[in-house]
Amino acid sequence: MRALKRLFGYLGPYWKPLIVTGILLVFQTGLSLLPPLFQREIVDEVIGARQMHRLGLMVVAMIGVYAFLGLTEFGDQYLRHTVGERFLFDLRVRIYDYLQRLSLSFFERTSTGELMSRVTNDVNELERFITHGVVLVTVDALRLLGVSAVLIVLDWRLALVALLPVPIIGFSLRRFNQFVRPIYRLVRDRLGNINTRLQDDLTGMRVIQAFGQEDAELERFRSVSARYYQQRVRAIRAWSTFFPAIYFVSAVGGVLVLGVGAGMIINGQLSLGTLVAFLSYITSLYDPLRRLTDVDNTFQQAIAAAERIFELLDEMPEIQDAPGAIVLDSLIGEVKFEDVHFQYGHDNEVLHDIDFHIAPGQAVALVGPSGAGKTSIANLLCRFYDPTHGCILVDGHDLRQVQLQSLRRQVSTVLQDTFLFNASVRENLLYGKPDASQQEIVGAAKAAYAHEFIQELPQGYDTEIGERGVRLSGGQRQRLALARAILADPRILILDEATSSVDAEAEYLIQQALEEVMKGRTSLIIAHRLSTIRNADKIIALHDGRIREVGSHHELLARGGLYSQLYQKQLDLAGSEG
Repeated sequence: MRALKRLFGYLGPYWKPLIVTGILLVFQTGLSLLPPLFQREIVDEVIGARQMHRLGLMVVAMIGVYAFLGLTEFGDQYLRHTVGERFLFDLRVRIYDYLQRLSLSFFERTSTGELMSRVTNDVNELERFITHGVVLVTVDALRLLGVSAVLIVLDWRLALVALLPVPIIGFSLRRFNQFVRPIYRLVRDRLGNINTRLQDDLTGMRVIQAFGQEDAELERFRSVSARYYQQRVRAIRAWSTFFPAIYFVSAVGGVLVLGVGAGMIINGQLSLGTLVAFLSYITSLYDPLRRLTDVDNTFQQAIAAAERIFELLDEMPEIQDAPGAIVLDSLIGEVKFEDVHFQYGHDNEVLHDIDFHIAPGQAVALVGPSGAGKTSIANLLCRFYDPTHGCILVDGHDLRQVQLQSLRRQVSTVLQDTFLFNASVRENLLYGKPDASQQEIVGAAKAAYAHEFIQELPQGYDTEIGERGVRLSGGQRQRLALARAILADPRILILDEATSSVDAEAEYLIQQALEEVMKGRTSLIIAHRLSTIRNADKIIALHDGRIREVGSHHELLARGGLYSQLYQKQLDLAGSEG
């Protein structure tokens, strides 16, 4: 119930239209109590006395009541569903905004499909709760009380017969809630598993087809779908057993009212008109009970969805601004790592005793075998993570005391695993500088040697490049990513294997461009191709998360240490391939 209470709290901003809806529904409830009284009057008074003029008035009055009912129902339906849709819109945007502020470590341990399920399926499930749950429960409860009061006034003895099923239904509903709630939670979880599997398979379709694993992946998808199906069947079995039983109990109540009422008429204890009114009110009495059971089914599913949403919103970002964080309006570009240690989660340390200094405008290269810790250093400089020990300083400021946005506005990264959005070339480039002019866009593209191939695309800079830039070659994607970083005009530039997916000619051209781009900027270069970093001001050789050597290309070659060995291996490999 905590999730339900919290969900009600989220409805606070919509209290005005909800109150109007509630008033309309209360008015609608009151109007719905009138027609049976007209029926009673017609049967007992008008028909018996053959008063045709009163019959006409009664008929006109009943038509008027139903007309007002139609108007109030229109207002209720429109307001209630509009509020529901607005609530979903605001909640979905709120979740997305919150997701963007979570740390990368969260996304590394949570699948994309699971997150998509929570933002779409779970949020949509709340729509039924808002439009068919929150207000209707209150109104149906009022209707139940109103009808009960009218029945007691009409004839308290027959009213007791009519109300006999109410406690039975109420007790059964409580037991059903306790049983079905965990089932619905598992249903939501299983649906999340389907989305996770589907997202993985669609993203990796090229690999699936390349390795001929279609049948194996089909079996995996069938397996997760079967688990969802089995859980859904459990839920269906529960409510398909419970609700007919509730309908049976209420139907028996109606039969008892008819039987007892008929006997009372025969004995002269009740008028025919009163029995007709009672039978009409029975629908208004039992329909809210039946609807409450249906709404409760909606509630249970909404609670399960809300619990999953609130789990997401309760996730605390590991990386966030400290109170009074410093805003960096501009950077000189000095970088210091002081006794930095780092580990991912509870894994072993990947960085140990990292100490180095990058002067403003220097180009520093990180080299070493895979797993040496090069990318981890770049991630720490962007403050995607915080060191577990030591500190990282930019212009003398500890990154943990710097406002994240102000830091990242002045740091651009070109990653080895290039990511481009399913949008046009222009839109992808504008990520670097949203207000850039066409001249600036073209200038950045030329600097990255991307302008020529962009012009050859069907719509030039307005060409849609597909999901993750699938319509471009690997080298073209990497040059676009480089142009995007150049357009941002950063003070600190991080190049993580920025030329790994280009051919030798394109690599040479990009290297020429990079030399111009890096002038006056602090640059951190991660490279496996050691030939691309010969002109770096400083080279840091890493192994097993520790700094082994620091120096220029020629100094490190002369030492004959780790860097020299790596360089010689690459020369030997290049020679054997030639």
